[in-house]
Amino acid sequence: MQITLVSPRIAIQKGDFLGSGIPYWPVELAILAAFLREQENNKIFVLDLFGTSPTTVEEKADYYLQGKPFYDFIEEEAVTDADLFILYAISYMSHKELLSIAKCIRRVKPNAKICILENSQAVTGYALPEKSDEFFRYGVDALLCGDVYWNWNEIIAYFKNPKEITPPENILVSNPPKTHSLHRKIEKNIRLPIPAWELFPIKNYWSLPYSHGPKTKKYLPMLTSRGCPYSCDFCIISETNSKKWRARTPQEVVNEIIILRDKYGVRHFQIEDLNPTVNGSRWEEICKLLIEKDVGIFFYFASGTKAETIKLDKIPEYAKGGCRYISISPESGSPSVISQMGKSFDHAHGLKLIEACNKYGIYTQTCFLVGHPSEKPEDHKLSCDYLRSLVNAGLDEVAVFIIAPFPGSLLYKENEIEMSSSKLLTSFSPRGRKDWDKVMQKRRELIKIFFIEKLKKKPLSLFLQGIRALLGIPSTKMENLPRRILFVYFLLLKHKLNCILYPKRRKCPSEF
Repeated sequence: MQITLVSPRIAIQKGDFLGSGIPYWPVELAILAAFLREQENNKIFVLDLFGTSPTTVEEKADYYLQGKPFYDFIEEEAVTDADLFILYAISYMSHKELLSIAKCIRRVKPNAKICILENSQAVTGYALPEKSDEFFRYGVDALLCGDVYWNWNEIIAYFKNPKEITPPENILVSNPPKTHSLHRKIEKNIRLPIPAWELFPIKNYWSLPYSHGPKTKKYLPMLTSRGCPYSCDFCIISETNSKKWRARTPQEVVNEIIILRDKYGVRHFQIEDLNPTVNGSRWEEICKLLIEKDVGIFFYFASGTKAETIKLDKIPEYAKGGCRYISISPESGSPSVISQMGKSFDHAHGLKLIEACNKYGIYTQTCFLVGHPSEKPEDHKLSCDYLRSLVNAGLDEVAVFIIAPFPGSLLYKENEIEMSSSKLLTSFSPRGRKDWDKVMQKRRELIKIFFIEKLKKKPLSLFLQGIRALLGIPSTKMENLPRRILFVYFLLLKHKLNCILYPKRRKCPSEF
Protein backbone atom coordinates (compact mmCIF):
# COMPACT_ATOMS: atom_id res chain seq x y z
CA MET A 1 0.00 0.00 0.00
CA GLN A 2 1.24 3.49 -0.83
CA ILE A 3 0.58 5.86 2.05
CA THR A 4 1.10 9.61 1.83
CA LEU A 5 1.43 11.55 5.07
CA VAL A 6 0.56 15.24 4.85
CA SER A 7 1.46 17.95 7.35
CA PRO A 8 -0.42 21.18 6.55
CA ARG A 9 0.70 24.76 6.25
CA ILE A 10 0.69 26.74 9.48
CA ALA A 11 -1.52 29.74 10.16
CA ILE A 12 -0.20 33.18 11.11
CA GLN A 13 -2.90 35.45 12.49
CA LYS A 14 -2.68 38.93 11.02
CA GLY A 15 -0.90 41.31 13.37
CA ASP A 16 -0.15 38.57 15.91
CA PHE A 17 3.21 37.15 16.96
CA LEU A 18 2.22 35.91 20.43
CA GLY A 19 -0.46 33.28 19.83
CA SER A 20 0.03 31.86 16.32
CA GLY A 21 2.62 31.08 13.65
CA ILE A 22 4.99 29.00 15.80
CA PRO A 23 6.82 26.45 13.59
CA TYR A 24 6.04 23.29 15.54
CA TRP A 25 7.64 20.25 13.96
CA PRO A 26 5.29 17.35 13.01
CA VAL A 27 6.84 14.99 15.57
CA GLU A 28 3.94 12.55 15.73
CA LEU A 29 3.87 12.30 11.93
CA ALA A 30 7.60 11.55 11.84
CA ILE A 31 7.11 8.76 14.40
CA LEU A 32 4.20 7.37 12.39
CA ALA A 33 6.28 7.50 9.20
CA ALA A 34 8.99 5.43 10.86
CA PHE A 35 6.39 3.00 12.23
CA LEU A 36 4.65 2.52 8.86
CA ARG A 37 7.94 2.05 7.09
CA GLU A 38 8.61 -0.95 9.32
CA GLN A 39 5.38 -2.62 8.21
CA GLU A 40 5.47 -4.96 5.23
CA ASN A 41 4.43 -3.82 1.73
CA ASN A 42 4.19 -0.13 2.59
CA LYS A 43 5.60 2.66 0.46
CA ILE A 44 5.68 5.90 2.42
CA PHE A 45 5.68 9.47 1.10
CA VAL A 46 5.72 12.62 3.21
CA LEU A 47 4.39 16.02 2.13
CA ASP A 48 5.34 18.59 4.76
CA LEU A 49 3.65 21.63 3.23
CA PHE A 50 5.11 24.11 5.71
CA GLY A 51 8.56 22.55 5.87
CA THR A 52 8.86 22.24 2.08
CA SER A 53 8.62 25.99 1.59
CA PRO A 54 8.39 28.10 4.77
CA THR A 55 9.16 31.20 2.67
CA THR A 56 5.83 30.95 0.81
CA VAL A 57 2.70 32.63 2.17
CA GLU A 58 -0.91 32.91 1.05
CA GLU A 59 -3.37 35.47 2.38
CA LYS A 60 -6.71 34.43 3.85
CA ALA A 61 -9.37 36.50 5.62
CA ASP A 62 -7.76 37.25 8.99
CA TYR A 63 -4.61 35.15 8.69
CA TYR A 64 -1.87 33.94 6.37
CA LEU A 65 -0.93 30.36 5.54
CA GLN A 66 2.80 29.71 5.55
CA GLY A 67 4.07 26.93 3.33
CA LYS A 68 3.46 25.41 -0.09
CA PRO A 69 -0.19 24.73 -1.06
CA PHE A 70 -1.21 21.10 -1.50
CA TYR A 71 -2.39 21.73 -5.06
CA ASP A 72 1.21 22.23 -6.15
CA PHE A 73 1.83 18.52 -5.49
CA ILE A 74 -1.17 16.93 -7.24
CA GLU A 75 0.86 15.76 -10.24
CA GLU A 76 3.59 14.18 -8.12
CA GLU A 77 3.83 10.48 -7.35
CA ALA A 78 3.04 11.13 -3.69
CA VAL A 79 -0.47 12.12 -4.78
CA THR A 80 -1.11 10.31 -8.07
CA ASP A 81 -0.15 6.86 -6.74
CA ALA A 82 -1.43 7.14 -3.16
CA ASP A 83 -3.94 4.61 -1.85
CA LEU A 84 -4.25 6.25 1.55
CA PHE A 85 -3.74 9.85 2.66
CA ILE A 86 -3.16 10.62 6.34
CA LEU A 87 -3.55 14.34 7.06
CA TYR A 88 -1.99 15.48 10.31
CA ALA A 89 -4.15 17.75 12.47
CA ILE A 90 -1.05 19.43 13.87
CA SER A 91 -2.95 22.46 15.17
CA TYR A 92 -6.51 23.71 15.44
CA MET A 93 -5.26 26.85 13.72
CA SER A 94 -4.74 24.74 10.57
CA HIS A 95 -8.23 23.17 10.67
CA LYS A 96 -9.59 25.03 7.64
CA GLU A 97 -6.44 24.15 5.73
CA LEU A 98 -7.06 20.45 6.42
CA LEU A 99 -10.62 20.74 5.11
CA SER A 100 -9.32 22.37 1.94
CA ILE A 101 -6.71 19.63 1.44
CA ALA A 102 -9.31 16.90 1.97
CA LYS A 103 -11.65 18.47 -0.57
CA CYS A 104 -8.83 18.82 -3.08
CA ILE A 105 -7.80 15.17 -2.65
CA ARG A 106 -11.37 13.98 -3.01
CA ARG A 107 -11.63 15.75 -6.38
CA VAL A 108 -8.31 14.64 -7.85
CA LYS A 109 -8.24 11.16 -6.21
CA PRO A 110 -11.90 10.18 -5.73
CA ASN A 111 -11.15 6.56 -4.81
CA ALA A 112 -8.36 7.16 -2.30
CA LYS A 113 -8.94 6.83 1.43
CA ILE A 114 -8.51 10.01 3.49
CA CYS A 115 -7.83 9.94 7.22
CA ILE A 116 -7.13 12.68 9.74
CA LEU A 117 -4.55 11.92 12.43
CA GLU A 118 -5.22 13.58 15.77
CA ASN A 119 -2.33 15.46 17.37
CA SER A 120 -2.86 14.19 20.88
CA GLN A 121 0.53 15.40 22.13
CA ALA A 122 0.19 19.19 21.85
CA VAL A 123 -2.00 21.78 23.56
CA THR A 124 -2.39 23.47 20.17
CA GLY A 125 -4.16 20.39 18.80
CA TYR A 126 -7.83 19.52 19.11
CA ALA A 127 -10.14 16.57 19.70
CA LEU A 128 -11.16 15.48 16.20
CA PRO A 129 -14.61 14.08 17.09
CA GLU A 130 -15.72 17.60 18.01
CA LYS A 131 -15.31 18.55 14.33
CA SER A 132 -16.30 15.21 12.78
CA ASP A 133 -19.30 16.56 10.85
CA GLU A 134 -17.11 19.10 9.06
CA PHE A 135 -14.47 16.52 8.18
CA PHE A 136 -16.99 14.04 6.78
CA ARG A 137 -18.72 16.78 4.81
CA TYR A 138 -15.39 17.47 3.06
CA GLY A 139 -14.87 13.86 2.05
CA VAL A 140 -12.80 12.45 4.91
CA ASP A 141 -13.25 8.70 5.46
CA ALA A 142 -12.02 8.33 9.04
CA LEU A 143 -10.63 10.15 12.05
CA LEU A 144 -7.70 8.45 13.80
CA CYS A 145 -7.95 9.34 17.48
CA GLY A 146 -5.22 8.92 20.09
CA ASP A 147 -2.51 6.29 19.59
CA VAL A 148 -2.91 4.22 16.43
CA TYR A 149 0.23 2.09 16.72
CA TRP A 150 -1.22 -0.65 18.88
CA ASN A 151 -3.89 -1.76 16.35
CA TRP A 152 -2.68 -0.47 13.00
CA ASN A 153 -3.29 -3.83 11.31
CA GLU A 154 -6.95 -3.67 12.38
CA ILE A 155 -7.26 -0.16 10.93
CA ILE A 156 -5.80 -1.19 7.56
CA ALA A 157 -7.96 -4.32 7.45
CA TYR A 158 -11.04 -2.16 7.96
CA PHE A 159 -10.06 0.24 5.15
CA LYS A 160 -9.60 -2.68 2.79
CA ASN A 161 -12.99 -4.18 3.61
CA PRO A 162 -15.23 -1.62 5.37
CA LYS A 163 -18.46 -3.44 4.50
CA GLU A 164 -17.47 -6.63 6.27
CA ILE A 165 -15.36 -5.40 9.19
CA THR A 166 -16.45 -3.29 12.15
CA PRO A 167 -14.51 -0.02 12.56
CA PRO A 168 -11.77 -0.31 15.22
CA GLU A 169 -12.67 1.41 18.47
CA ASN A 170 -10.11 4.23 18.08
CA ILE A 171 -11.34 5.51 14.73
CA LEU A 172 -14.47 7.46 13.87
CA VAL A 173 -16.26 7.04 10.54
CA SER A 174 -19.22 8.87 9.03
CA ASN A 175 -21.77 6.06 9.32
CA PRO A 176 -20.59 3.73 12.09
CA PRO A 177 -22.61 0.74 13.27
CA LYS A 178 -24.98 1.56 16.11
CA THR A 179 -22.86 -0.57 18.43
CA HIS A 180 -19.66 1.36 17.66
CA SER A 181 -18.34 3.66 20.38
CA LEU A 182 -15.15 5.70 20.06
CA HIS A 183 -12.52 4.75 22.60
CA ARG A 184 -8.95 6.03 22.63
CA LYS A 185 -6.89 3.06 23.76
CA ILE A 186 -3.78 4.29 25.54
CA GLU A 187 -0.83 1.90 25.57
CA LYS A 188 1.21 2.44 28.73
CA ASN A 189 4.43 0.68 27.75
CA ILE A 190 4.39 1.11 23.99
CA ARG A 191 7.81 1.35 22.33
CA LEU A 192 7.93 3.54 19.27
CA PRO A 193 10.58 3.90 16.57
CA ILE A 194 12.88 6.88 16.24
CA PRO A 195 11.21 9.61 14.12
CA ALA A 196 12.03 9.33 10.41
CA TRP A 197 13.31 12.89 10.07
CA GLU A 198 15.18 11.92 6.89
CA LEU A 199 11.78 12.01 5.13
CA PHE A 200 11.22 15.64 6.17
CA PRO A 201 12.90 18.86 4.94
CA ILE A 202 14.58 19.52 8.29
CA LYS A 203 17.17 21.88 6.80
CA ASN A 204 14.33 24.26 5.96
CA TYR A 205 13.31 24.31 9.61
CA TRP A 206 16.91 25.02 10.56
CA SER A 207 17.09 27.83 8.01
CA LEU A 208 14.34 29.78 9.79
CA PRO A 209 15.64 32.50 12.16
CA TYR A 210 13.23 31.29 14.86
CA SER A 211 11.78 28.12 16.38
CA HIS A 212 9.47 27.07 19.21
CA GLY A 213 12.25 27.00 21.81
CA PRO A 214 15.36 29.19 21.83
CA LYS A 215 16.67 28.97 18.25
CA THR A 216 19.99 27.26 17.64
CA LYS A 217 21.66 26.55 14.31
CA LYS A 218 20.69 22.87 14.29
CA TYR A 219 18.21 21.23 16.64
CA LEU A 220 15.57 18.51 16.83
CA PRO A 221 12.33 18.22 18.78
CA MET A 222 11.79 15.15 20.90
CA LEU A 223 9.06 13.36 22.85
CA THR A 224 10.26 11.51 25.95
CA SER A 225 6.76 10.90 27.33
CA ARG A 226 3.15 11.05 26.20
CA GLY A 227 0.06 12.56 27.76
CA CYS A 228 -0.61 14.37 31.04
CA PRO A 229 -2.44 13.22 34.20
CA TYR A 230 -4.03 16.60 34.96
CA SER A 231 -7.44 18.00 33.97
CA CYS A 232 -7.10 21.72 33.25
CA ASP A 233 -10.42 23.00 31.90
CA PHE A 234 -8.81 25.13 29.16
CA CYS A 235 -6.75 22.23 27.77
CA ILE A 236 -7.62 19.44 25.33
CA ILE A 237 -5.10 16.92 26.63
CA SER A 238 -7.23 15.22 29.28
CA GLU A 239 -9.68 14.43 26.45
CA THR A 240 -7.13 13.19 23.90
CA ASN A 241 -5.06 11.17 26.40
CA SER A 242 -7.71 10.03 28.90
CA LYS A 243 -5.76 11.74 31.72
CA LYS A 244 -2.94 9.22 31.33
CA TRP A 245 0.80 9.89 31.28
CA ARG A 246 3.16 7.35 29.69
CA ALA A 247 6.91 7.67 30.02
CA ARG A 248 9.75 6.24 28.00
CA THR A 249 12.61 4.74 29.99
CA PRO A 250 15.71 6.86 30.68
CA GLN A 251 17.90 4.44 28.72
CA GLU A 252 15.58 4.58 25.71
CA VAL A 253 15.55 8.39 25.78
CA VAL A 254 19.33 8.68 26.00
CA ASN A 255 19.85 6.07 23.28
CA GLU A 256 17.59 8.05 20.93
CA ILE A 257 19.43 11.28 21.73
CA ILE A 258 22.76 9.64 20.88
CA ILE A 259 21.42 8.16 17.62
CA LEU A 260 19.93 11.49 16.52
CA ARG A 261 23.07 13.35 17.53
CA ASP A 262 25.28 11.08 15.45
CA LYS A 263 22.90 10.81 12.47
CA TYR A 264 22.07 14.50 12.05
CA GLY A 265 24.96 16.23 13.77
CA VAL A 266 22.57 17.80 16.29
CA ARG A 267 23.49 18.74 19.85
CA HIS A 268 20.40 20.76 20.80
CA PHE A 269 17.09 19.06 21.64
CA GLN A 270 13.80 20.83 22.26
CA ILE A 271 11.75 18.59 24.57
CA GLU A 272 8.15 18.84 23.38
CA ASP A 273 6.52 16.60 26.00
CA LEU A 274 3.30 17.88 27.46
CA ASN A 275 4.64 17.27 30.96
CA PRO A 276 8.08 15.61 30.90
CA THR A 277 8.86 15.54 34.63
CA VAL A 278 5.64 14.06 36.06
CA ASN A 279 7.99 11.43 37.47
CA GLY A 280 10.87 13.67 38.53
CA SER A 281 13.23 10.79 39.23
CA ARG A 282 13.01 9.70 35.57
CA TRP A 283 14.60 12.92 34.31
CA GLU A 284 17.10 12.81 37.14
CA GLU A 285 18.15 9.41 35.79
CA ILE A 286 18.23 10.76 32.22
CA CYS A 287 20.56 13.56 33.35
CA LYS A 288 22.71 11.05 35.20
CA LEU A 289 23.08 8.91 32.06
CA LEU A 290 23.83 11.97 29.91
CA ILE A 291 26.63 12.88 32.31
CA GLU A 292 28.01 9.35 32.65
CA LYS A 293 28.05 8.77 28.90
CA ASP A 294 29.45 12.27 28.25
CA VAL A 295 26.82 12.73 25.52
CA GLY A 296 27.62 16.41 25.11
CA ILE A 297 24.17 17.75 24.24
CA PHE A 298 21.87 20.51 25.49
CA PHE A 299 18.16 20.19 26.10
CA TYR A 300 15.32 22.65 26.55
CA PHE A 301 11.90 22.05 28.14
CA ALA A 302 10.26 24.14 25.42
CA SER A 303 6.67 23.07 26.04
CA GLY A 304 6.87 23.44 29.79
CA THR A 305 6.64 21.09 32.74
CA LYS A 306 5.07 20.81 36.20
CA ALA A 307 7.29 22.95 38.42
CA GLU A 308 6.66 21.00 41.62
CA THR A 309 8.00 17.77 40.09
CA ILE A 310 11.51 19.24 39.85
CA LYS A 311 13.44 19.03 43.11
CA LEU A 312 15.45 22.13 43.89
CA ASP A 313 18.52 20.18 44.98
CA LYS A 314 18.58 18.40 41.60
CA ILE A 315 18.93 21.60 39.55
CA PRO A 316 22.76 21.34 39.50
CA GLU A 317 22.42 17.85 38.01
CA TYR A 318 19.97 19.12 35.38
CA ALA A 319 22.42 21.86 34.44
CA LYS A 320 25.36 19.46 34.29
CA GLY A 321 23.31 17.07 32.14
CA GLY A 322 22.75 19.83 29.58
CA CYS A 323 19.51 21.56 30.60
CA ARG A 324 19.55 25.17 29.41
CA TYR A 325 15.89 26.18 29.49
CA ILE A 326 12.84 25.37 31.62
CA SER A 327 9.32 26.69 31.06
CA ILE A 328 6.74 26.43 33.84
CA SER A 329 3.07 27.43 33.91
CA PRO A 330 1.64 29.09 37.00
CA GLU A 331 -1.16 30.34 34.68
CA SER A 332 -2.31 32.77 37.38
CA GLY A 333 -1.14 34.33 40.62
CA SER A 334 -4.55 33.59 42.10
CA PRO A 335 -5.04 30.25 43.92
CA SER A 336 -8.78 30.65 43.36
CA VAL A 337 -8.47 30.87 39.57
CA ILE A 338 -5.98 28.01 39.48
CA SER A 339 -8.42 25.87 41.46
CA GLN A 340 -11.26 26.80 39.10
CA MET A 341 -9.06 25.76 36.18
CA GLY A 342 -8.80 22.30 37.69
CA LYS A 343 -5.08 22.42 38.40
CA SER A 344 -2.71 23.23 41.22
CA PHE A 345 0.45 25.29 41.50
CA ASP A 346 2.84 25.90 44.38
CA HIS A 347 3.71 29.58 43.98
CA ALA A 348 6.43 29.48 46.63
CA HIS A 349 8.15 26.52 44.95
CA GLY A 350 7.89 28.31 41.61
CA LEU A 351 9.89 31.26 42.97
CA LYS A 352 12.53 28.98 44.48
CA LEU A 353 12.82 27.03 41.22
CA ILE A 354 13.41 30.24 39.25
CA GLU A 355 16.10 31.28 41.75
CA ALA A 356 17.84 27.90 41.55
CA CYS A 357 17.77 27.81 37.75
CA ASN A 358 19.11 31.36 37.60
CA LYS A 359 21.98 30.36 39.86
CA TYR A 360 23.01 27.41 37.66
CA GLY A 361 22.66 29.00 34.23
CA ILE A 362 19.29 27.58 33.22
CA TYR A 363 17.08 30.16 31.50
CA THR A 364 13.46 30.26 32.61
CA GLN A 365 10.03 31.14 31.29
CA THR A 366 6.68 31.35 33.05
CA CYS A 367 3.37 31.17 31.21
CA PHE A 368 0.30 33.08 32.30
CA LEU A 369 -3.26 32.81 31.03
CA VAL A 370 -5.76 35.65 30.98
CA GLY A 371 -9.45 35.49 30.21
CA HIS A 372 -10.56 32.55 32.34
CA PRO A 373 -14.31 32.83 33.05
CA SER A 374 -13.65 32.79 36.81
CA GLU A 375 -11.01 35.54 36.73
CA LYS A 376 -11.92 38.72 38.62
CA PRO A 377 -9.99 42.03 38.86
CA GLU A 378 -8.50 40.99 42.20
CA ASP A 379 -7.28 37.73 40.64
CA HIS A 380 -5.54 39.61 37.85
CA LYS A 381 -3.87 41.83 40.45
CA LEU A 382 -2.49 38.70 42.13
CA SER A 383 -1.04 37.62 38.78
CA CYS A 384 0.62 41.02 38.39
CA ASP A 385 2.09 40.79 41.90
CA TYR A 386 3.35 37.25 41.37
CA LEU A 387 4.99 38.20 38.09
CA ARG A 388 6.88 40.98 39.87
CA SER A 389 8.11 38.43 42.42
CA LEU A 390 9.21 36.07 39.65
CA VAL A 391 11.25 38.78 37.93
CA ASN A 392 12.88 39.62 41.24
CA ALA A 393 13.75 35.92 41.62
CA GLY A 394 15.56 35.96 38.26
CA LEU A 395 12.89 35.10 35.68
CA ASP A 396 14.18 35.48 32.11
CA GLU A 397 10.93 35.75 30.16
CA VAL A 398 7.16 35.61 30.37
CA ALA A 399 4.56 34.36 27.90
CA VAL A 400 0.99 35.58 28.26
CA PHE A 401 -1.72 33.69 26.41
CA ILE A 402 -5.41 34.40 26.10
CA ILE A 403 -7.68 31.44 26.76
CA ALA A 404 -9.39 30.20 23.61
CA PRO A 405 -12.06 27.51 23.16
CA PHE A 406 -10.09 24.69 21.56
CA PRO A 407 -12.33 21.71 20.69
CA GLY A 408 -11.94 19.01 23.31
CA SER A 409 -11.39 21.32 26.27
CA LEU A 410 -13.98 21.51 29.04
CA LEU A 411 -14.43 25.24 28.41
CA TYR A 412 -15.27 24.44 24.78
CA LYS A 413 -17.76 21.74 25.71
CA GLU A 414 -19.52 23.95 28.24
CA ASN A 415 -19.44 26.96 25.91
CA GLU A 416 -17.81 29.06 28.64
CA ILE A 417 -16.01 31.43 26.25
CA GLU A 418 -18.32 33.74 24.33
CA MET A 419 -17.23 34.27 20.74
CA SER A 420 -18.50 37.11 18.56
CA SER A 421 -17.50 35.31 15.36
CA SER A 422 -16.73 31.69 14.54
CA LYS A 423 -15.16 32.73 11.24
CA LEU A 424 -12.10 34.33 12.84
CA LEU A 425 -9.02 32.20 13.49
CA THR A 426 -9.04 30.54 16.91
CA SER A 427 -5.55 30.93 18.34
CA PHE A 428 -3.99 31.90 21.67
CA SER A 429 -4.76 35.45 20.55
CA PRO A 430 -8.47 34.81 19.85
CA ARG A 431 -9.80 38.02 18.35
CA GLY A 432 -13.20 36.38 18.06
CA ARG A 433 -13.76 36.63 21.83
CA LYS A 434 -16.52 39.09 22.73
CA ASP A 435 -14.30 40.51 25.48
CA TRP A 436 -11.21 40.70 23.24
CA ASP A 437 -10.32 44.30 24.11
CA LYS A 438 -10.59 43.59 27.83
CA VAL A 439 -8.45 40.45 27.85
CA MET A 440 -5.91 42.01 25.49
CA GLN A 441 -5.51 44.87 27.95
CA LYS A 442 -4.72 42.34 30.70
CA ARG A 443 -2.11 40.69 28.47
CA ARG A 444 -0.47 44.03 27.71
CA GLU A 445 -0.41 44.93 31.39
CA LEU A 446 1.42 41.74 32.35
CA ILE A 447 3.96 42.14 29.54
CA LYS A 448 4.50 45.78 30.53
CA ILE A 449 5.04 44.79 34.17
CA PHE A 450 7.63 42.21 33.13
CA PHE A 451 9.72 44.70 31.18
CA ILE A 452 9.43 47.49 33.76
CA GLU A 453 10.43 45.16 36.61
CA LYS A 454 13.21 43.67 34.52
CA LEU A 455 14.52 47.13 33.70
CA LYS A 456 14.45 48.11 37.37
CA LYS A 457 15.79 44.88 38.90
CA LYS A 458 17.85 43.22 36.14
CA PRO A 459 18.82 45.91 33.57
CA LEU A 460 22.02 44.17 32.46
CA SER A 461 20.14 40.92 31.89
CA LEU A 462 17.56 42.72 29.76
CA PHE A 463 20.30 44.49 27.78
CA LEU A 464 22.06 41.19 27.07
CA GLN A 465 18.78 39.63 25.96
CA GLY A 466 18.38 42.44 23.44
CA ILE A 467 21.92 41.94 22.13
CA ARG A 468 21.40 38.18 21.76
CA ALA A 469 18.11 38.79 19.96
CA LEU A 470 19.74 41.13 17.44
CA LEU A 471 22.68 38.79 16.87
CA GLY A 472 20.44 35.75 16.43
CA ILE A 473 21.86 33.77 19.35
CA PRO A 474 18.80 33.55 21.62
CA SER A 475 18.73 31.90 25.01
CA THR A 476 14.97 32.43 25.45
CA LYS A 477 11.91 32.27 23.22
CA MET A 478 11.28 36.00 23.29
CA GLU A 479 14.77 36.56 21.88
CA ASN A 480 13.52 34.77 18.74
CA LEU A 481 10.89 37.45 18.26
CA PRO A 482 12.69 40.40 16.58
CA ARG A 483 14.17 38.29 13.79
CA ARG A 484 10.92 36.37 13.44
CA ILE A 485 8.95 39.60 12.98
CA LEU A 486 11.40 40.86 10.36
CA PHE A 487 11.37 37.52 8.55
CA VAL A 488 7.57 37.26 8.43
CA TYR A 489 7.09 40.86 7.32
CA PHE A 490 9.65 40.30 4.57
CA LEU A 491 7.63 37.28 3.40
CA LEU A 492 4.43 39.32 3.45
CA LEU A 493 6.05 42.13 1.46
CA LYS A 494 7.31 39.62 -1.10
CA HIS A 495 3.83 38.10 -1.26
CA LYS A 496 2.20 41.49 -1.87
CA LEU A 497 4.66 42.27 -4.66
CA ASN A 498 4.06 38.88 -6.28
CA CYS A 499 0.31 39.48 -6.18
CA ILE A 500 0.82 42.78 -8.00
CA LEU A 501 3.30 41.46 -10.56
CA TYR A 502 1.70 38.03 -11.09
CA PRO A 503 -2.03 38.40 -10.34
CA LYS A 504 -2.98 35.05 -11.90
CA ARG A 505 -2.28 31.83 -10.05
CA ARG A 506 -3.41 28.23 -10.21
CA LYS A 507 -6.24 27.24 -7.93
CA CYS A 508 -7.14 23.94 -6.38
CA PRO A 509 -10.58 22.74 -7.51
CA SER A 510 -11.71 23.12 -3.89
CA GLU A 511 -11.23 26.89 -4.18
CA PHE A 512 -13.61 27.40 -7.11
